[in-house]
Amino acid sequence: MLTVDLARLERYGRLEIDEAVPPDDPLWEGSELRLTGPVAVRLEARKVGTDVLVRGRLAGEVEFECRRCLTRVHYAVDEPVSFLYRSGVDAAEAEREEVYPLPERGRELDPGQAVREHFMLAVPEYVVCREACRGLCPRCGANLNVESCTCGPAETDERWAPLRGLKLD
Repeated sequence: MLTVDLARLERYGRLEIDEAVPPDDPLWEGSELRLTGPVAVRLEARKVGTDVLVRGRLAGEVEFECRRCLTRVHYAVDEPVSFLYRSGVDAAEAEREEVYPLPERGRELDPGQAVREHFMLAVPEYVVCREACRGLCPRCGANLNVESCTCGPAETDERWAPLRGLKLD
């Protein structure tokens, strides 16, 4: 479980977290990510005055469908992360300052939400299997990377004829 014991952190000044968060962990619920395995979380929490600075790396693999041809693509995430937990700020102020609020009376700090946010931001929105991917035929659906399309030339829409005439002038 991703937690930092604040009493131990106060005593030692720094603590390490080395965990593997499985794909079925509640942390990923609602994210729509298809993780192929656990996400490796390696963090170090340090006491910085009254605040807590957390730095480390997140590594995992996400499965996508190619945006052009819909084949499965695996994307490796290996992202350095750094986030600050500040004491004495409310949620709105923390968001403005791009920090996380440090629990005032809590004994534990849970960096789970910060890990989730940073991992999701490291994952691209769209992925292609390769830069030269030719995609699918819009008419018959054939994967143009694998086979040739048997569709004939596209029928022209005569409503666009006046504009084609302007293009040629």
